[in-house]
Formats: sequence, C-alpha cells, structure tokens
Amino acid sequence: WAAAGAALRHAAETATAAQGLPERPWYDARRLDIDLLLWRLREHQDLAAFVDRAIGPLRTHDRTSRPKLLPTLEVYLTHAGRKAETARELHLNRQTLYNRLARIAELLGTDLDDPQTVLALSLALRARRHTK
Repeated sequence: WAAAGAALRHAAETATAAQGLPERPWYDARRLDIDLLLWRLREHQDLAAFVDRAIGPLRTHDRTSRPKLLPTLEVYLTHAGRKAETARELHLNRQTLYNRLARIAELLGTDLDDPQTVLALSLALRARRHTK
C-alpha cells in the first residue's frame, strides 16, 4: 500500500505541474519528470533568477516590440534547431526566420548552435511556465 500511496501522490503532483504545460489530450506522468522538478522548484528564487538570466532579454523585448521572439525560440527548440520545419510551422520564409534567430542570439548574447545554450534555453522556457 505504501507504493500505491507514493504513486498516487506522484500522479497528483504531476497533474498539478502539467497545468502550466501546453494542452494535450493526455499526459504520461513518467515523461514529465523535468516539468515536475521545475514545478517543485517554482517558489525557489534561484529558478526565477535562472529564467531571467536565460530569457529575460527576450521577455523584455516581447513586452514592447514586434515580432515576439519567445514563440520563435520555442518553436525552433521544439524542432531541435531544424530551420525549415521551424519556418514552416511559423508560416515564415526562411530569411525572416534567420533574421529572427540572429536577433534572438544578439539579444541573449549567445550562440543558438551551442548544446549547453540550447539546454539552458529549453529549461528556462519550460521553467517560466511554473514561475511567477
């Protein structure tokens, strides 16, 4: 029974953490470990500071300027840096996408082809759903 109770608590926590995620017909609790971890850390100031350091300049840009760049970055990372797929999903020509990606890299002062940068940006984008 102890294992059943722990599994039920895990499922309930995961369901709560999934509330900040993009809508889907169903979620597999075993595949949401990163989001569950980020949700558990949502009140920790270090997580908010990490999000601000990683994507703060884009958030500031998007509050006052067009086009909004966070959605572009999110789609780009979702497609693992595949520019043709990203442009297609965003209904952009490739040159427009290249210009946006260059602007994102400039605002963040980073290289979007660097694996560590990609990991940090992916985590920051996921974490922002759980932070205030």
